[in-house]
Amino acid sequence: MSAGADLWPVFEEPPSAAFIDVDGTLLAETTTYLFARILMRRGLLRRSTLLRALYHGLQHRFGRLDYGSLIKVGLKHITAIPMVDLERIAYENFADYVKPRLYPGVVDHFNALRQRGTPLVLVSSSPGFVIEPLRIYLGCVEALTTKVVVNRGRLVGVGGGPPCYGEGKLFWAEEWAARNELPMDRAAAYADNWSDRALLQRVDRAVVVHPGKRLLRMAHDLGWDVVRPSRPARG
Repeated sequence: MSAGADLWPVFEEPPSAAFIDVDGTLLAETTTYLFARILMRRGLLRRSTLLRALYHGLQHRFGRLDYGSLIKVGLKHITAIPMVDLERIAYENFADYVKPRLYPGVVDHFNALRQRGTPLVLVSSSPGFVIEPLRIYLGCVEALTTKVVVNRGRLVGVGGGPPCYGEGKLFWAEEWAARNELPMDRAAAYADNWSDRALLQRVDRAVVVHPGKRLLRMAHDLGWDVVRPSRPARG
């Protein structure tokens, strides 16, 4: 059943799992950019790094981002900050900047899915500590994110496996589904970007949010749900 332009979809049978992209899907911002901005405001990150993040955000929008290189460069700028401080700032970033920007209906829609027994799984290219507050808020069982390595309370680099971006999102989603013995062909996926198409094509029910032209064309061809929630006013 297709959703209306402003409505989140309705499921006759609850999906085996719901894999949910974050940036552009749950909110019209990039969580890592918001996090970098709060670091800059506190004197922990240079403005040039934030501008670079904006540039890479545009590359992501057009599906041309080399995320593996980006995350390696980005982590270098915060290795001196204790992990406990990064985690605390991530919660403050969520409360002040991420939560107010969630699309209308996000919380109610995923609460309803969760109450019907569908495990919710965030799938994001951002490091896990940036996404963790959102995972808790939405009641997700797990957040599949780009792996990082922590040593002696500080970030030291990128972990094993592919970055959780593009084909990497499908890799980690399939790994999680196999580990939890849940069928991918009965799952749902929510995403907004052309780079997410591998995951969207793998599941039974694909939902695209404010898609660009190429993804919208694919959604129409394959009968996917298209949702265009209104954007919250920026405070």
